[in-house]
Amino acid sequence: MEKQQRDSIMSSLSTEQRNNFRQLIARTQKERKASSSGLFTAREVLEPQKEKLAPQLQAAIDAVIARDEMGPAVGQQPPDFNLKLMGSAERVRLSSFRGKRPVALVFGSYT
Repeated sequence: MEKQQRDSIMSSLSTEQRNNFRQLIARTQKERKASSSGLFTAREVLEPQKEKLAPQLQAAIDAVIARDEMGPAVGQQPPDFNLKLMGSAERVRLSSFRGKRPVALVFGSYT
């Protein structure tokens, strides 16, 4: 599911549906924090609850599940890539930091 499709689904929800959706997501986050490992997916928590919901909320849940499954899973190695250092011609590979120190990536516009 593309971002535009997810955005369209979310914007089509009524105020009440949006509030119900937020409550469901808040409960999911609370369960995740309360779990000993916190290592479960949105699908594992949300899928069983879908059939009780209105079709629009089911579509919103599907959008959250699709978003959750887009990136690497918890504990999985991210794909390697290299980026140019700002203000320099030098390039750095993500894998060059493995085992040395934590890395935080921030993507945005500096203009």
